[in-house]
Amino acid sequence: MQEIDDIIAADETGEIPEEEEDVSSWTIEDGAAIKQTDRHVFLYRETIVPPEVLEFFGAGGLEPGRKRTIVLWYGDRHFDARIEKTVHAAPRTRMLWKADFGAVLAKQYPGWLDYFTRHREESGDTPPLRFTPRAGPGNFDVELEGAPPATVETGEFSVPFEAGTAIDNDTLHGTFRCSLLGPMRRSQKTASLVLISDHTKSGNEDKWIGKVFHFTGMGVIGEQSLASRQNRTLEKSRENGVRLFLFEVFTEGTYVYMGEVELMDNPYRSRQPDSEKAMRDVWVFPLCLRSHKNPPLLKTDAGEPVPDRSYRAAGGGAAAVTGTAAPLDPDQLVPEYALRRANGTCQLCGLPAPFTTHDGKPYLEVHHIIPLAEGGADAIGNAVALCPNCHRKMHVLGLEADVAKLKERVERE
Repeated sequence: MQEIDDIIAADETGEIPEEEEDVSSWTIEDGAAIKQTDRHVFLYRETIVPPEVLEFFGAGGLEPGRKRTIVLWYGDRHFDARIEKTVHAAPRTRMLWKADFGAVLAKQYPGWLDYFTRHREESGDTPPLRFTPRAGPGNFDVELEGAPPATVETGEFSVPFEAGTAIDNDTLHGTFRCSLLGPMRRSQKTASLVLISDHTKSGNEDKWIGKVFHFTGMGVIGEQSLASRQNRTLEKSRENGVRLFLFEVFTEGTYVYMGEVELMDNPYRSRQPDSEKAMRDVWVFPLCLRSHKNPPLLKTDAGEPVPDRSYRAAGGGAAAVTGTAAPLDPDQLVPEYALRRANGTCQLCGLPAPFTTHDGKPYLEVHHIIPLAEGGADAIGNAVALCPNCHRKMHVLGLEADVAKLKERVERE
């Protein structure tokens, strides 16, 4: 009965028995703080927080005897909690929550509560808690891995904008009820997983090959594992009912909605450099749009084409582009947009591309309507995709009628 007496004492005094807790059970990964649960979480409604994690919760530099109030969100419900630093000779900093959130953990993980009530040994396979920031300082969503969703929308969730629409991060967060950070953002509220391929950052080699998007899994340093959190959710998406929504980022802070996707085949291994340039094994997930269409053109949230943005021209002239490699550097953004807009058809003669490349892409060449040497901009409003024959024709003849036709085509599309 000593353990029960300890719990009662903790309720009355706010202190727990002096026993060590493994602070290495915390990790920071892709914008989230992850805590591997243990006996302290289930029995004492608290966990020791190491210094590097305190910064994540905005509690760095907390003085002994001081505390910071935070709010934990699980579904639609919110729970008051606090981070405080004790006044012991060797102070500990800990997060504590009240009985209401403790009851949620007990309901979702009754087996683990029973285990720690009966045993004093720790276990290495307890479920993690994932904390992600949400709008408003001191507010954090909590995901309980392996537990059913806290709440699910009545009726089927629908995205309120078209594929190709560009939105900001706050709109993405508010639409999908997901976290504000990370390349894979799980939403219990909408039973979805938002996938974000950010081409403005170095790292993953995400790319379209034909109608298939090859999306690199989560984990920016070291070997990736299918057993890790959201990688597992994505791998099991054909079984767990989680819907997948893909966004690409071509300009920092702007998220372009590609559409709802599905895992079309098993993930495969690939060798890629991590964020520190060390080669490692990653998992790549082949995805296709559920509409089975080609990736969409880019639009603003008002449904208009994205405004022209100028970039430094590669080699001072038009380049032949046969595929898309990511991360995209500025030289690739305009050609990529032009190729997607053409969708495999020459924008001058209107005929399909004459052949496909080894990676299955229709071969077209990107051409600037007004040549760069004549003051034309390296921008999406001045770039088209042509078959090799028409491309050579434009450079040799440069007929005014063809130039006018291409300008009209770009304006219309």
